[in-house]
Amino acid sequence: MRRLIDALTQSVQGMARNGLVTFVSIFVLVSCLIFVGSFSLISKNIDYNLASITELNEIEVFLEYELDDAAAAEINAEIAALQNVASTTLVSKEEGLEQVKGDFPDYSSLFDNINAEDNPLSHKIIVIYEENDKVSDLDFAIKRIEGVRKVNSRLDIAASANSLQKGISLVFVWFTVLCSVVCMFVIINTIKLSVYSRREEITIMRYIGASRTYIAAPFVLEGMFIGICGALVAFLGERLIYSALMGFVSDKMGFVKLYAFSELAPELLIVFFGISLFCGIIGSLVSLGKYVEV
Repeated sequence: MRRLIDALTQSVQGMARNGLVTFVSIFVLVSCLIFVGSFSLISKNIDYNLASITELNEIEVFLEYELDDAAAAEINAEIAALQNVASTTLVSKEEGLEQVKGDFPDYSSLFDNINAEDNPLSHKIIVIYEENDKVSDLDFAIKRIEGVRKVNSRLDIAASANSLQKGISLVFVWFTVLCSVVCMFVIINTIKLSVYSRREEITIMRYIGASRTYIAAPFVLEGMFIGICGALVAFLGERLIYSALMGFVSDKMGFVKLYAFSELAPELLIVFFGISLFCGIIGSLVSLGKYVEV
C-alpha cells in the first residue's frame, strides 16, 4: 500500500513538474477525443436517420391482376417466410383504390363509378426488410414466386445507403487510429521529460536494487492520469457541443432526428477512456522501455 501511495505521489509531482507540457498533452488528447467523439456521434445519427427513412428498407410487390384474396394471402405468407424480411403488409385491390382516391382528393369523383369488377389495380404487398446488403437476394427470391407481376425494390437507394454506412465506418476507424497515434506520440514525449528530469534519481534507485516495476509505476500512473483527465474533459466538452448541436438542429432542421445524448453517453465514455488509457499506458511503457529498460 505504501508503494502505491508513493507511486501516486510521484506521478502527481511529475505532472506538476512538467506543468506546461502536461497541459499540452491533455489539450492535444482532449482535442483528438472530441474529434473522434464528434465523428462517432455524426456517424451514429446518420445511421439513425437512414434507418428512419422507410423508403430505404421497403419493397413493393405487385401481384397478377387475376389473383383473388386467398391467392394473394398465400403469396404474402410465402414472402413473409423469406430471409431478411421484417414484416409484410397485404394491400387489397379495394384498399389500393381507396389510397389512390386519397392521393388525388380533387379528382375523387372520377373513381366513384369504378366497381370491384372494373378495378384496374392488383393486390400489392409492402415488404419491410432488415439488412440493405442482402436486399438483392431478397429481390431475386421474390421475383421467383409464382403470381408476382412486378417488384419495386429500389436497389440503387439501398446500395447507396449501405455504401455510405460502410464508408463512414471505415473513415471513423482510420480517423480513430490516427488520433490515437498523435495522442500516444504526445504522451510519450511528456513521459520522456519526466524520466529525463529524474534520470539521476532513477540511476541511484537502479544501483541500490529497486525493481523495474517500482521505478516504472509512477510514470505509468502519470500517463494514466493524463489519459483520465483528457477523457473526462473531452466527455464534458462533447456533451456541451452535442447539446448546442441538438438545439440548432431542432430549430433549423426539424426533419432531422438525433439521438438523445444520454443514449450515446455510455458508449462514448467507453471509447474515450479506452483510447485515453491505451495511449497513456502504451506511451509510458514505450518511454520507459528506452530509459529504464522496463
